[in-house]
Amino acid sequence: MTKKHRKFTQLLDEYLKDEQFAADFLSQALEEEDFSTFLLSLKDIIRVHGSVKSVAEKAHISRSTIYNLFSENSNPELKTILTLLHAIGYELRVTKKTEAAA
Repeated sequence: MTKKHRKFTQLLDEYLKDEQFAADFLSQALEEEDFSTFLLSLKDIIRVHGSVKSVAEKAHISRSTIYNLFSENSNPELKTILTLLHAIGYELRVTKKTEAAA
């Protein structure tokens, strides 16, 4: 009997379909203070929400803008990030650091 194994991306996609998990996934990426990690996480969530084309249409931005956002040396504007987050149903929040985290 052969066991079937799923690819990591298949498993991740299943988890990212849960909206709270996806929000926590993005928040954790921001907490790591590595913007490239955040962008990779956002890319994964966009993949789960459909095609880049459909997200671009919802966000009223070009597909090339989204593709450029995920290029190696990108430096996207906050407005673009917020627009994408809103298009897929998320928002960015800022909270006060706790003393332990400061």
